[in-house]
Amino acid sequence: MTGWRFLPRPWPTLAAWTLILGFAFLAHWQWRAAWHSENQLRSLQASKQARPKPWSPGIFAAPFERIVVQGRYLRKRDLLLIDLYHRDEIGSEVVSIFRPHASPVWIPVDRGWIPTTPLGATRKDLDKALPQGSVRLVGYAGQIPRPALRLGRGPIPPHWPKPVLYPSHRYLESLYRHRLTRLVLLLGPHQPGGFVRHWRPVKKVGPEQHFGYAVQWSILTLVVLGVWIGLNLHRKSPS
Repeated sequence: MTGWRFLPRPWPTLAAWTLILGFAFLAHWQWRAAWHSENQLRSLQASKQARPKPWSPGIFAAPFERIVVQGRYLRKRDLLLIDLYHRDEIGSEVVSIFRPHASPVWIPVDRGWIPTTPLGATRKDLDKALPQGSVRLVGYAGQIPRPALRLGRGPIPPHWPKPVLYPSHRYLESLYRHRLTRLVLLLGPHQPGGFVRHWRPVKKVGPEQHFGYAVQWSILTLVVLGVWIGLNLHRKSPS
């Protein structure tokens, strides 16, 4: 009588299951990241249709939640976030300061992207289309782009608009000598005084890539499991 016996050896089994559990963990992580990234994109689409939340000091806003605030722009005090690309063209994002009515803190407003030199040089009049007087501002809750590694802030440029590279919150407050919100308002698409605005969640890897990585890690998990089972199955000798 012939048949099969399953005889796993200790050390190969330990190595195999270390790989299996590791690959399974990575697959689970990528599946979760994919769904999280997908939900962020859906939240952005839903926020475009929802009524904006009135801004107040200390407000909690989810990423890309729509916010409305009444106040005035601080003119001729713009920043240029340099070395940022749009469709393979180098440029800068223009950040202006908005002073809400009856509030002790000011709000940085990202008005969008413009083409500039790598150091932020431009002949464009940044405040030409900026509304004067009191204005009702609508935008999305965001933040200043962050680098993977911060090398130091460097000297403060003497002129306005000031070109800056990945400024910290403390650095921004030192420039304006005033309290600023950590929240940055991404100017809405129909608001006056803006430039190129294609706001999306800041993700180095989108949901499609996460799903692809999750499938790859899942396949590797099954392959190692199959190899381990196959190498430890032995045909019984005829009796």
